[in-house]
Amino acid sequence: MIAYDRELAWGGEGSPSQGQAALPQGAEVAPPSNVEAEAALLGALMTHDMGWLIEYAADRLSAASFFEPLHGRIFDAIQRQHSLRQPASPVFLKGYFEDDEAIRQVGGVGYLARLTSDLQGLLAPKEITGQIAELAARRDLMAVLVKVHDGCRDLTADVAELRSELDAALDDRQGDAIVVSDAGECMDAALAAQEADHGGVLCRRIEAVDDLLGALEPKSLTIMAGRPGMGKTAVAVSYALGAARAGHGVCFVSLEMSREQLSGRMWADVGFDDAERRVPYTPIQKRTLNQEQRQRVREIARSIAPLPLSVIDAGTLTIGRLDRIVRSQKRQMAARGATLELVVVDYLQLLHPDQRRRSPYEAVSEVSTKLKAIAKDHGVAVLALAQLSRSVEQRPDKRPILADLRDSGQIEQDADAVLFLLREEYYLQQVEPHNAPEEHAACPLNLNATSPGTCQMRP
Repeated sequence: MIAYDRELAWGGEGSPSQGQAALPQGAEVAPPSNVEAEAALLGALMTHDMGWLIEYAADRLSAASFFEPLHGRIFDAIQRQHSLRQPASPVFLKGYFEDDEAIRQVGGVGYLARLTSDLQGLLAPKEITGQIAELAARRDLMAVLVKVHDGCRDLTADVAELRSELDAALDDRQGDAIVVSDAGECMDAALAAQEADHGGVLCRRIEAVDDLLGALEPKSLTIMAGRPGMGKTAVAVSYALGAARAGHGVCFVSLEMSREQLSGRMWADVGFDDAERRVPYTPIQKRTLNQEQRQRVREIARSIAPLPLSVIDAGTLTIGRLDRIVRSQKRQMAARGATLELVVVDYLQLLHPDQRRRSPYEAVSEVSTKLKAIAKDHGVAVLALAQLSRSVEQRPDKRPILADLRDSGQIEQDADAVLFLLREEYYLQQVEPHNAPEEHAACPLNLNATSPGTCQMRP
């Protein structure tokens, strides 16, 4: 094993070589690394009949994962040889590095053969691979943290952009391991899932939704979409309350309404169950409750308080920060003896990507994809509300289709199920005749109508 000049490997003047995470100029930070482990792994990869290890490492590492740039190039060459079904021994790799200046500094192409003489990499190759991947992730995170730190000292830097950059670093899933299973392992996992007691989330409060969607399974993304005024938030609140009452931990992320407004909707929803003591939402919204209604609201509030339900009131939120919120809520609910099973997002188009995108299409596509990733990573069901485009209004029947999902076709690809909400009376009210008594009497919106059906919606 040869000695390495860490300063030279990092670039010589405080900046890493190509493929490495860039640290701000002047930052005195010692990047974590284990060059000896890198060399040991490369030696193992170039050993005869180690194709399985090459594929294992390829799923977890890239050339940029290596602190020493030369090692990254050797790793790249090994992967290239393996993809061509050619041996990845030093003899076959020699041609890649005859003109490489860095390998000349360590003794020439004979360095490849010296790597294979060290058998340490064969003792625990998976563990070494994992350590290299972890150290690379730490360097990347450290680089972003130092950059954001320096940006905070620059009063001309935009704080929102610094936060987004930090969110993107904390939410980076590019280095996640790819799990490869054979058919037997897949069958065992599926059988274990069948026997496990996690049938998914049922509302048990809106039977029609339960019948349509069934149980919202862990790791699933369900979209509930509709035009403004269709009652998306009202349905989502009722669904969340029903799920919480059934014992499912629920996190309601509200990007549109404040927690006070959501609480008012909860009071009205729960209070609707008692026909004699119902509290309409209008007096709650206008703060015109009488004494009896106030007493009823206090009773409802006490019944809701113990439920495993949390509300995240956020005016603006990035998808990376949402990921950390879900992780935090899982821990907090577990501490209270509950399990987070459902995350409701109101609504999808108000979530921001971690980095600015050139178009709304790209932004919504990234948010949709990462919502699905959050569901899978945390083992929860995600119910996301979504707006529809105005094209719905151009149809005579006003019935939405998948193509109406606003800003991105990626939503329908990521979603496990899409539920559309349609209130026909909303559109009928727009064409209800008010200045023609005879027509108004025949309109189906009039409960005393003698010949319903004459009031038609305009195309």
